[in-house]
Amino acid sequence: MNVRRALVVALALVAGPAFADFADGWRAYRAGDETAAFAAWLPLARRGDLDALYDVATLYESGRGVARSPARALSLYRRAAARGLAMAEFRLGQLYETGTGVEADLEKALGWYRKAADAGLAEARFNLAVAYEEGRGTAPDLGKAARLYLAAAAQGLAAAEHNLGRLHLEGRGVAKDVGRAFDLFRRAAEQGFAQAQNNLAYFYERGLNVPVNVERALAWYRRAAEQGFAPAENNLGVLLAFGVGLDHDDASAVAWFRRAAEAGDAEAAVNLAFMLANGKGVVRDFVEAFAWLTLAAEAPGPAQARAHDYQVRLAGRLDAAGRSEATRKAAALAAAIARADNGPPPPEPRDSADLGDLAVAVQRRLATLGLYQGVVDGIAGVGTAAAIRAFVRRTDRSLPTTVSARLLAALDAAVAARRAGP
Repeated sequence: MNVRRALVVALALVAGPAFADFADGWRAYRAGDETAAFAAWLPLARRGDLDALYDVATLYESGRGVARSPARALSLYRRAAARGLAMAEFRLGQLYETGTGVEADLEKALGWYRKAADAGLAEARFNLAVAYEEGRGTAPDLGKAARLYLAAAAQGLAAAEHNLGRLHLEGRGVAKDVGRAFDLFRRAAEQGFAQAQNNLAYFYERGLNVPVNVERALAWYRRAAEQGFAPAENNLGVLLAFGVGLDHDDASAVAWFRRAAEAGDAEAAVNLAFMLANGKGVVRDFVEAFAWLTLAAEAPGPAQARAHDYQVRLAGRLDAAGRSEATRKAAALAAAIARADNGPPPPEPRDSADLGDLAVAVQRRLATLGLYQGVVDGIAGVGTAAAIRAFVRRTDRSLPTTVSARLLAALDAAVAARRAGP
């Protein structure tokens, strides 16, 4: 505790931050003023600041705070990637994979993913693993996929923990091990990963590797459903309407089925149709039920046949006018679902520590403390070395005088202490 007290006293003598404009940009961004954030970061990006290059690229890509320009975003990501910024390499891979601002090219996408994965970026390892698992742009290789998932999972990436758990559950590329799958799903679920929360709930509902516990299943389904994960919304509705060992709540089940169906989940559409046709938790409505069945019957997947059979049985309940109204309602529902499908969220700006470049992170902290006047570019030259020595002299002489994780931790503590004030 004495070290922390000494940091507060010593750093109170240091001049104000030389790169306050970067910090101002972060404050503006977090306050919702993306235009001010862009204005603060753009001059730094032009000077070669790696954080700013990446963050301005994300704003150009999404059109937040500036007119959307995928081409400018691509150019900035390339500049950052040329300096070895793994997160920029990863983002280039995503742009080439999706064809955003550039012609889609899976080969180039995988090339960028490999660069970022080789640099240790967990997200890139995950995307590369998905490509190997599904054979997207490369020959399928479940062994490579499993190893990459394992590496990303070891870094704490919840999506990788989930996918590795799924491989263990299915015995694909790894040994079939339900217990290992459960542990991986639990780890990912505790990080808030909705798919894993849904799978963990299923384990508790069906008694896979653990005793049946419907209350725990309900709780995990609810946590995933509250994040908008449609399969969990449907599963929660099923448990509330038909689950054994629970007080049924048909009205809540209808609400969850409707949320999932409106997100395009065909299973939920069939279940909602059942509730509507039978007046369970909702006023009976054959027309709306038939409309939802029409959508589900057109959707590929296991719900299709079930929807078609139920639609045939329900058709006798409707006259010509009713069937015509159901057809119109189905078209309106399909249009609403299409409008709501906005795709993945745009990338968010990131700070040095999140971008995976240790030298950049150290330079950023030194600049925030007013010790470094140069460009935050990840090149630990004479200016960076002098700033590190100044920090070590003023705080803790046992610290390393080279870029290191230990030095970064001390800098983070110093920045936090400075922001907290005396």
